[in-house]
Amino acid sequence: MNEIMDIGRCLRSHEGVEARNRVEVLIPVGEFDVEATFESGQCFRWRRVRAGEYIGVIGRSAVHVQQVLQRALTDPLAPLSKARSGKALLVRLMGEMDPQEAEHAVIRYFDLSRDYPAILRRLRRDAAFARVAPRRAGIHILRQDPFEVVISFIISANNHIPRIRRILERLCARYGEAIRTPFGLVYTFPRPEVLAEARLADLRERCGLGYRDRYVWRTARAIAECSDFASWSEWPTPILRRRLLELDGVGEKVADCILLFGFHRLDAFPVDTWIARAMRELYFSDRMPRVREIRACAVERFGAYAGVAQQYLYAAFRARGRVARPSREAATAEEAL
Repeated sequence: MNEIMDIGRCLRSHEGVEARNRVEVLIPVGEFDVEATFESGQCFRWRRVRAGEYIGVIGRSAVHVQQVLQRALTDPLAPLSKARSGKALLVRLMGEMDPQEAEHAVIRYFDLSRDYPAILRRLRRDAAFARVAPRRAGIHILRQDPFEVVISFIISANNHIPRIRRILERLCARYGEAIRTPFGLVYTFPRPEVLAEARLADLRERCGLGYRDRYVWRTARAIAECSDFASWSEWPTPILRRRLLELDGVGEKVADCILLFGFHRLDAFPVDTWIARAMRELYFSDRMPRVREIRACAVERFGAYAGVAQQYLYAAFRARGRVARPSREAATAEEAL
């Protein structure tokens, strides 16, 4: 059974949000792997504290996540032969979240109610995919805030992950709201109306956006002025994709990333350098396919869960690239998902 505890008042930030509540939630998670999920290229603002332990933000709350063995917490004195063991998430939330909503918010954010082991078994029916995919379903597709994902992946274009993280950290520190935690200050993602009022010079120079400053500013302004942005998540995927492509700085690949990671369209299949390499090796060994062909192949082979397959392919081939120690030029050119 899940456990939830209100552990009283939290610390007050010296600027921005008051961290009113501090709530602790323990949730069994089966095969879910928090590190594999956070390091899969779909998010940029979770900071690793130790192995299996991260600090980040969900909504307007700071969140400390730790992957633990449930037996060690629920019955530390039980004999190993009789103890009930299994992975669990120990989640501590600090901020504006109501204690009664905390458990639901955590389950939703990490998509813990979805049967990812069944999805992976289905995907592994494809023999080529099964050669590189793990047998255990560690990676989940997070349910992130759509606006944060839109801005993050505009910044990700022709960029690499360490630099994306630095830019977003500066952006949030300047325009978000601070929450004090035992690990230092963390910042909420800026609201659209706040970024819409930012000075271009500050975005470019103080936040390090460079030429992306106008893309971020114009898109934030468009969304801030859009009265129906909250309803975009209800739109059919083709209509939503067309609307995303109308935003400044959003091209084909970025739109697919936003669909998958911001609107949880699990059939979306973003194609970056690593995915193109993976699909060519597995399915087009005799030639260099076009992006359109890669997407069509993914739809045919992976169907409604093409986006989940994409995450496993990205993880497998990026790990292989690290082992092979790619050249400095190739490492610098690496793009985030």
